Amino acid sequence: MIPLRSFDIGLSALLTLLGIYIVWQGLDYGYQDGAVPAAGFFPFWIGAGLALFSALNLIRNLRHSRLLGAVDQAEIVRVGLVSLALGGFVVLSGFIGMIAASVLLMIAIGMVFGARDIRSLLAVGGIALGMAGILYLVFGVVLAIPLL
Repeated sequence: MIPLRSFDIGLSALLTLLGIYIVWQGLDYGYQDGAVPAAGFFPFWIGAGLALFSALNLIRNLRHSRLLGAVDQAEIVRVGLVSLALGGFVVLSGFIGMIAASVLLMIAIGMVFGARDIRSLLAVGGIALGMAGILYLVFGVVLAIPLL
């Protein structure tokens, strides 16, 4: 048996998409012909209403089902730091090569997710160097792909 809230969420999502589809198709028929409504006038407004109120119902149900929970500020900072590390990887790979930049990327991501003391930094560094060696062997040697 499907729980009522899950059914309501799924039906609201489907009706939102159906409403958007009806609006899109209504616009293909034309909205206005001179000074009078064209064939797509009625479907446009019916579809817009269906999409709007179904989307509002979907949002209300998602809020009450706790699927849209709050995100911890520390998680947002982690996402930002990892994004910066990836941007740094892209920039550095042009200067020092992809293998060396990937080692720095793995160490930076390890630091973001908890490698703070010297022992954990050495472990992350060793894993990063090992992975860089594997990447070099697979892509640089076996597949003969230039790694910058």
